[in-house]
Amino acid sequence: MNYYNKFKKIISYINFIFGIYLWALVIYAILRATGLIKRFALQEHLLGEYLSIPIKFILSLF
Repeated sequence: MNYYNKFKKIISYINFIFGIYLWALVIYAILRATGLIKRFALQEHLLGEYLSIPIKFILSLF
């Protein structure tokens, strides 16, 4: 039963981190849609690239 409680705690932490990541993606998408974050060819801020790294990693596993 102790392992189950540890596993449940780890899953809850992963869920919390994933929730924060999802909200960061939503806020980034809203800012991009409203034009508050603009993408310039010579001046890339790489925020979108940093947010897409976990998704690319997960897709590379399949």
